[in-house]
Amino acid sequence: MKKWFNNPVLVSELKIRMRSWRTVLMLVGYLAVMLAIAYLFFQTNMQTLSHYGGVNISRNLGLQLYTILAVIQFMLIIILIPAQTAGSISGEREKQTLDLLLCTPLSSLAIVLGKMLSSMSFVLLLTIASIPLFSLVFLFGGIAPMDIVTLFAFYLITAFAVGSIGIFCSVLFKKTVTATVAAYIVIFALGIITVLLSAYMMSGFASKNQHFSGVYIPFPFYLNPAVGLFDLLGRQSGGVGGVGLFPMLGVSSAMYNTSVTMTGSLSWMVQKLGIWGTNSVVISVIAIILLLISAWVVKPVRVLKMHSSKCHSADAGMN
Repeated sequence: MKKWFNNPVLVSELKIRMRSWRTVLMLVGYLAVMLAIAYLFFQTNMQTLSHYGGVNISRNLGLQLYTILAVIQFMLIIILIPAQTAGSISGEREKQTLDLLLCTPLSSLAIVLGKMLSSMSFVLLLTIASIPLFSLVFLFGGIAPMDIVTLFAFYLITAFAVGSIGIFCSVLFKKTVTATVAAYIVIFALGIITVLLSAYMMSGFASKNQHFSGVYIPFPFYLNPAVGLFDLLGRQSGGVGGVGLFPMLGVSSAMYNTSVTMTGSLSWMVQKLGIWGTNSVVISVIAIILLLISAWVVKPVRVLKMHSSKCHSADAGMN
């Protein structure tokens, strides 16, 4: 872990990014928008709270505010991180500085990790800076401090997974624009396709197993961080069914009951970690694989071998 933060690429990029006034202004602007949303929520629901009162009303309002802030933060990660990471390697290639970077003693994996972490740093700064805003939820009740810690841990895992996709596209494509578009296409296509495929698989399983009283969980669920988020929010709100997403797909609140029979891919892990925990494990493994592939693609030895083989082929053709 210490070697990650002593990475020269990471340190250099952070110094450049964090010294800019643009970073400060964007941080202040983002927190101001989040605070305005919380203020409007207070003003809109204060009359309801004062009129009806009661612990249940206060708890429900707290859960609503928590869900709104959580979803906004999640959207921030999904939207901004691909734009930040997709140009990290391709940008160096466009500036013709990638070869110089590869000539340093740093390994290709260290370069890839340094670029990804530095690209994600600003978005993670926005996310961490908003933690005090989540403390407003404690005024209403319904959410414990550990729930917020768990939520932000899931944010970090999601950011790592999304950032690895951006880095992978940045390595594959030479142009930053192409890499950015490709990263967004992959992420949003993955989000839509996994939900549709899961719904189709669940419908097919239900029609073939009409007497099955348990819960069937298809594997594509574990590839979609949004599913993990809504599962986590559903559990933190008392297990009422995933804040609207899971009932729409036919999954009832029974999946929050550990005594219920579960089937499907990795159901044994879901019993212990829940869908959001299993989702975190799966996307983390995929992210690590993508980073290793990215490091292998930019590895200078591999590039040199390819160049040498091309030269030998050209010489053979001339002879």
